[in-house]
Amino acid sequence: MKDTFERKIVIVTGGTSGIGYAVSEALLKRGAYVWVIGSRQESIEKAKQSFMEYSNARFAVVDVTDADAVQKMVDDCVNEFGSLDYLFNNAGVGTYGPIEFATLDDWKKVVDVNIWGVIYGVHAALPVMLKQGSGHIVNTASIAALFSRPYKAIYTATKHAVKGMTESMRYEHAGRGTGVAFSTVCPGDVVTRIFDGVEIPKDAVPVDEATEIILAGVEKKEGMIIFPENTKELIEHLNANPNDMEKFMMEFERRSRASLEKGELYLELPHDIIQIK
Repeated sequence: MKDTFERKIVIVTGGTSGIGYAVSEALLKRGAYVWVIGSRQESIEKAKQSFMEYSNARFAVVDVTDADAVQKMVDDCVNEFGSLDYLFNNAGVGTYGPIEFATLDDWKKVVDVNIWGVIYGVHAALPVMLKQGSGHIVNTASIAALFSRPYKAIYTATKHAVKGMTESMRYEHAGRGTGVAFSTVCPGDVVTRIFDGVEIPKDAVPVDEATEIILAGVEKKEGMIIFPENTKELIEHLNANPNDMEKFMMEFERRSRASLEKGELYLELPHDIIQIK
C-alpha cells in the first residue's frame, strides 16, 4: 500500500532542529521530497551530513522573516518539482520572563518569526496550491495557543495568532471546497534541545513520538493536532471550568515566579494543581 507522503513535495521550515528536523527525517524515510529549511548555513551543513543517504532531500538557508526569501523558497521548489503538496510552517522562537523587562526588539524578533514567518509562507504557497487544486498547510503553534501562560506573553500572543489565522483559513477553504487543507499543531512538552541543561518535564514526549502524532494528524487532515493526551485533557478541562482555570493559573504563576527569583526556568506544565476525574 502506497504511503500517503510517498513522492509528495514538502517544505519544512525550522527543519534543521527539534520537531522540524524529526518531521523532515520521517518524511524522507517515507519517500517524500523534502526541502529542509534552516536559518543558518551551519545548521544546513549539519543537516546535509545527517541526511546524506536521502537523494530525495533538498536544502536551503532561508530567513523566514524575509518575504522575498520565503517566496524564492517556494518558487525554487515549484520550479524543480512542478508542485507543492505540503508546507510545514514550523520555524519559531520563544522568550520567557516578566513582560516589563521585554524590549520592543524582543517583541519584534518573536513576532517576525512566529507570525510574519507563517504569513509569508502561506502567502507564497497558497496560490500554488489553489492553482493545482490541492495542498496542505501545517502551522506549528503551541499549547500556549490554548491558554495564557504567565511570563510568556510575547510567545503566547504569537501562538494565539497562528492558531486563530489557521482555523479561520481552514473553515474558509473547507467551505469553498478549494482542495487546500489547513492544520494547527499545538505541542506540549517535547524532548528536544530546548531542555538542554535543565530538567526534562515528566510528561514530555520523545520527539519521534511527537512526529508520529503530527504526521498521523496531517494524514487525517485534522484541524487541530494537540499532544500529549494528558495535556490536551487538562486544557480542555480548564477551558470548560473557569474556576479551575483561575486556580491553576495563579498557582502556575506562583511557581514560575519562584523559579525566576532563583534564576531558574519553570518549564513544566504542573498537572498536579488540578485533579481531573
